[in-house]
This record gives sequence, structure tokens and C-alpha cells, in this order.
Amino acid sequence: MLQESYLEFILRWHLYRRWHRPPRPKRQAEFNFHQLMKAIPANGLFIDLGANVGDVTRHALSYGMKVIAFEPDPTALEMLTRRFGNDQRVTIIPKAVGGSARKATLHQRPDARNIRMTEWSSLFEVPAHAKGSAFEVEVIDLVQFLKGICDPIAIVKMDIEGAEAECIEAMLDDGIYRSIGRILVETHERLSPDLAARIGALRDRISRENITNIDLDWG
Repeated sequence: MLQESYLEFILRWHLYRRWHRPPRPKRQAEFNFHQLMKAIPANGLFIDLGANVGDVTRHALSYGMKVIAFEPDPTALEMLTRRFGNDQRVTIIPKAVGGSARKATLHQRPDARNIRMTEWSSLFEVPAHAKGSAFEVEVIDLVQFLKGICDPIAIVKMDIEGAEAECIEAMLDDGIYRSIGRILVETHERLSPDLAARIGALRDRISRENITNIDLDWG
């Protein structure tokens, strides 16, 4: 997602609209992302959870944001560091995030040499990870991390392959979400029936409590 430059994206977007074709959900999410970023003052703080190789980080920088990028996958982290390791606007943290601090196993697909396949790396082991590599990673307590940030947080983007459920649950229970501008979440119900049930419960809770700054349909 967001692999194109803004110019490439907007040309393709208007081409779809010219032919009156409804945009695919990912295209609509990208359009909404750009519209949101245009409305945010420059120099805000963007937290990229599951930064992968940094495509979303790149766009956040293009809108004048400062970025904290989390990426635990060692293959993706190498590329992310090559792209942004010398950029003073970017802080790279080679860890996963969760609802509690702990050690955990990160699972890769067997074809993770293809850098785009690292997007599937997850703390949840699924059949696609069979015969792939596994690494022990440090998981930080996301709520405690957010509480330690002094600057206002404009955006938290969360694409963490299943760990989003425990993170959002913890943020709701603590109330830390109220101090964040917008929280953009890509959900992964496909990974397991249990995860699908948790995401469904979160959708109900967000609707019931009239929470408007958490978007579970991003991505």
C-alpha cells in the first residue's frame, strides 16, 4: 500500500474516476490517507507501526511529518534503515508492539527474500509461514510507549499483521487513544477465527462508545 508516488497515485485515481469505476477499497484508503495528510499541519508526529520498508513513512515525510517507525522483521528493517537511517526526521525502532512487554517469535514466509513478502511477517504463525524463518523479537508495551512521548501525536498508523487487536484493546482500556489525532488500522481477521471475533468486538465497542478517531477500515 502507498508504494506509488503521490503524483502516480492521483493520476491513476482520476483515470478510474473518469471512467466512473468505483475505486477498490485499497485505492479509496490511499485517497483518504492523502486527504487526511493534507489537512494536518506540518511538523506533526507520525508513528508508523509495522513500517516494513518505509513506503508509508516516505509519504508522511513528504507531508512534513516527523516519523517514529517500528519494524521488527530483520529483512525489511535492513531496507528501511538504508532508506531512512540517516534522515534526522525518522527514528527507527527495531521492535514489535503489543498490549504488553515481552519476548515473542516473529514468523516469516519462506519467500521472504522477496522484500515485498516481508509484509506477511507476523507474531501469528499461519500456514503461509511454513518452512519460513522465525526470530525472537522484543515486543514493547505500546500504551506505555505512547505515554512516554511528549510531543502531540498526529497519526498512529498500525499494520502489524494481527497484533492490532491487543494494541487497540489496550489503548481503549487505558484511554490513551483520546490524546491521538487519528489512528489508522489495517485489520487481519483472515488470520484466525479468534482474531476475527476480537476485531468484531472492537468494531462494536468503537461504535457503541462513539469513538471517531479510530479507523479500522484503513488499508
